[in-house]
Amino acid sequence: MIYGVDTVSNVTNLVGSLKVQGYFFVARYYSLAGNSKRTSAAEQAAIGNAGLKRICVYQNLHNAYNKFSASIAQGDASDAISQAKACGQMSGAIYFAVDYDASASEIDGNIKAHFQILKNMLRAAGYSLGVYGSSLTCKKLKEAGIVDYTWLAMSTGWGHGTTWSSWNIHQTVPYSLGGINFDKNEVNSLDGIGAW
Repeated sequence: MIYGVDTVSNVTNLVGSLKVQGYFFVARYYSLAGNSKRTSAAEQAAIGNAGLKRICVYQNLHNAYNKFSASIAQGDASDAISQAKACGQMSGAIYFAVDYDASASEIDGNIKAHFQILKNMLRAAGYSLGVYGSSLTCKKLKEAGIVDYTWLAMSTGWGHGTTWSSWNIHQTVPYSLGGINFDKNEVNSLDGIGAW
């Protein structure tokens, strides 16, 4: 198993320590301008220069059903692609969050439609699509052929728990280093997560 971390905080000053502690990738956020968790080109360069792989997930409070629609997806995809290019990510995956316990009917409704638009726009720009979410969200979007990668959230209290076993990234337990809170993640292969 190979391990990495995700966090809402800037890790520029900790990349060396993360590398020494045996982590191989860092996941950070693309988000709306002004959001404190939004990564930067300088931070992404620092992560890459330390020899760590990079994963980015796009999230703007995608924590309720009304956060998913065709118009929102178009804006999200455009913003994510713009941020990726500004940060030096020219290929690989961009993950998008479904950060709540979505029901089957919600996934089959606006969420699938939302992710289909993301898929079309990302592929046209040279990227692949990942989803961060529950077992049910990951399973349904992957089996529908909409997403290329799944990142299983740590939230065991959501319906279906962490039963999805075909994940590409599995978020596991909290971790702290240098005053920053992280979540640990495990993967089977660095080549199988759309990292850059």
